[in-house]
Amino acid sequence: MRYGVLILFLLVSLPASSLNAAVPQVASKPQGTLIRSIVIEGFVLGDRTQFVKLFKPYRNKYLTTTDMDVILHKIQGIYEMDGYQQMVLITYKVNKHRLVFTSSMTS
Repeated sequence: MRYGVLILFLLVSLPASSLNAAVPQVASKPQGTLIRSIVIEGFVLGDRTQFVKLFKPYRNKYLTTTDMDVILHKIQGIYEMDGYQQMVLITYKVNKHRLVFTSSMTS
């Protein structure tokens, strides 16, 4: 009985923040890399406006590698629709806050 009262006294006297100490805190830092601009280099199709439209929603956002892969697949889809199926190799790299896609013809 004494131990039960002692434990109850300890739990009541603890501040609420220490009772939730095991709850993980949400990270305040955004996930991914801040991308301010996106460009495509190398073998680029004549109509660049389709790329500008594609890139616009992703600029000035924090992008993960998954997001970048999604953009890459969309670019590949544009080339395939223009008849370059499996003829173009597209890679990307991040240089500071700039996402650069490089397109090259395969042999």
